[in-house]
Amino acid sequence: MRVHYWTGLSALVLSLGMAACSDGDANQTFPPLDYSYLSQIHLNVASIDVQDEALAAPDSLSAKAPVAPDQALKAMAKQRLVASGTSGKADFIIKQAYLNRAGDNVITGAMDVQLNVADAGNQHTGFVHARITHKLDAGDRDPTSRKELYTLTNEMMQDMNVELEFQIRKKLLSWMTDAAGTPLINGGIQQQALGAPGTAPAPTTPTLATETTAGSTASEKATTLAAAPSVPDAIFPTGSDTEATAAPATQHSPQPGILKLPSTDSTQTH
Repeated sequence: MRVHYWTGLSALVLSLGMAACSDGDANQTFPPLDYSYLSQIHLNVASIDVQDEALAAPDSLSAKAPVAPDQALKAMAKQRLVASGTSGKADFIIKQAYLNRAGDNVITGAMDVQLNVADAGNQHTGFVHARITHKLDAGDRDPTSRKELYTLTNEMMQDMNVELEFQIRKKLLSWMTDAAGTPLINGGIQQQALGAPGTAPAPTTPTLATETTAGSTASEKATTLAAAPSVPDAIFPTGSDTEATAAPATQHSPQPGILKLPSTDSTQTH
């Protein structure tokens, strides 16, 4: 009887301990997943609609998680995606969001979203698709506990935040704006001076380096010579020999009676 008594007592203590652990996990509170600390993504649309099209799987653990994956995606879209335009719309569509058990100590999850953008006339459209998967090995812990499900959801959302922003900047950069609604192009704000309505923008004239041509060089030399002082040169008082050669002196005939022919009687023999 004593053996049966201790066996029954041990079983009772074990069951009470497991119940206590289960109640503790159920009563444990978890903070909501928040993404307001991340940079916002401004889009050139007037409104953003969040749509949840994810189907709940029968064996999914999403309903047991403190924060369901689709709810975390909705929070991310509302906190990070901002409509900064005056027309057009965007649709953030949750196509898949689930948590599943994949083994004795392993749980997996997947998230799949799509962002569609269109102008008011639906003439210009675009979209991006972002999908991530994640796996968590709980080790000797219960993988289906609310704490492990919360941890997996949080890690999945970290991956999705990075993937979604990367896809938007890669494929929808022309739809992005700054906080004031100014469109971004090539990762920066480009400005262009505009003229009056109906006129073409004035072209930007680049500043060019001054080139010296043969004509301008000759003109400058002529100007320099004309402005040269009239002080005689120490070597060529009458000017340079180049100038003298260029302008030969005019020869004149001698005056009559100055030159005489030599007389024959004045010749001396030595």
